[in-house]
Amino acid sequence: MISSAETLAIVSLSTIHDRKAFDCGQEDLNHYLQQTAQQHQKKQVSRTWVAIDPTQPSVILGFYTTTLAEIPPEHLNAGDAKRLPKSHLPVVRLSRLAVDQRYQGQQIGQRLLVDAMVRIVRLLDEFAVVAMVVDAKDAQAAAYYQHFGFTPLLDEPLKLYMPAGGLVAAVG
Repeated sequence: MISSAETLAIVSLSTIHDRKAFDCGQEDLNHYLQQTAQQHQKKQVSRTWVAIDPTQPSVILGFYTTTLAEIPPEHLNAGDAKRLPKSHLPVVRLSRLAVDQRYQGQQIGQRLLVDAMVRIVRLLDEFAVVAMVVDAKDAQAAAYYQHFGFTPLLDEPLKLYMPAGGLVAAVG
């Protein structure tokens, strides 16, 4: 258990973080963090952010990974797509989000999701993106994201999105 929700910090993944000790219970997510995330950051492929307790900064409580992507407008519901160009649309993709099993049930996943949303809203002042897209691992994860206002893409129910305006409204 972390000492206090207020002490939680979310920082960019670095070499000080003990990636090998992380275990969220999903082997593919563990493997990504342990073997690939740092390389992707160095190569500018994606960014990984980790939740830590500053009193134990090497321990990763949870993480998320973002990247830029494009989606065709026909994947969005008609109301969201009607005023947008008919070409591929720029989005920020939340491709991974996981919490170590030792820290699950402490709303760390929610804090990570909100942090990602806030970072994307800040990005809107400098770069154009029409939405945040999340890749849900399964139907349970998709339901989790829907609880926060995400909508499934029309043809891929495990990929969900929130329009940029919805992100701005959600984070205030």
